[in-house]
Amino acid sequence: MTDQSFMERFGPRLAANGHPILPIMPGTKKPGRWRKGAWSDYPDWTRHAGRPTSEHELEVWQDWPGAGVGVVCGRVVAVDIDIMDPGLALEIERLARERLGETPALRIGRAPKRLLVYRAAEPFAGIRRAPIEVLGLGQQFVAHAIHPDTGQPYAWPEESLADLDINALPAIDETSVRAFLDEALALVPDHMKPARLPPDRAGNARPSHAQAGTIAAIREALAWIPNADLDYDS
Repeated sequence: MTDQSFMERFGPRLAANGHPILPIMPGTKKPGRWRKGAWSDYPDWTRHAGRPTSEHELEVWQDWPGAGVGVVCGRVVAVDIDIMDPGLALEIERLARERLGETPALRIGRAPKRLLVYRAAEPFAGIRRAPIEVLGLGQQFVAHAIHPDTGQPYAWPEESLADLDINALPAIDETSVRAFLDEALALVPDHMKPARLPPDRAGNARPSHAQAGTIAAIREALAWIPNADLDYDS
């Protein structure tokens, strides 16, 4: 065993290979920073998407106890298959490889969920088709840390992203991503998709923003939903 943090072990290699990185708070999936002897949220982490990680940042982050490593999306794009059915998760992975390219970068956190890493031909915003999502500008994913649910390190069963130059990843664009997502979502049974609002009295489907309410009622409802332990995307 080693006392090195994930940031010490993998951060310099990831940065050297062109992947913009950031520190992940121990025990979570979210960016964090070490201040005055304690971890806290890292509110302005998205600034790391627009430039390479500096040597100074690496030096500072490697001293932060237990720091994990996240990859900032923008130049990097990730297909997040958030499906617990093993056969379906593998089927959608195969579809992604067929439509978007054979990537050597496969990450497993809580199996059979999986994440495939690509390179953006031109950066674009993330696109969600729950339970599948393509992570883009303004988002990040954990590359190396302890998964909060399994208690085990994230695994890279093929090749570690830390050993792959960013230019070795297949380049994809927003058009191909949207076409893949439409095709992939058609494979997902309805019971695995988020619930939709029932139609209105005229039988028309209602958009999600059609719900009416007051600020006070919404605040009271949200107070009953514990989410202090969740990352931003959750």
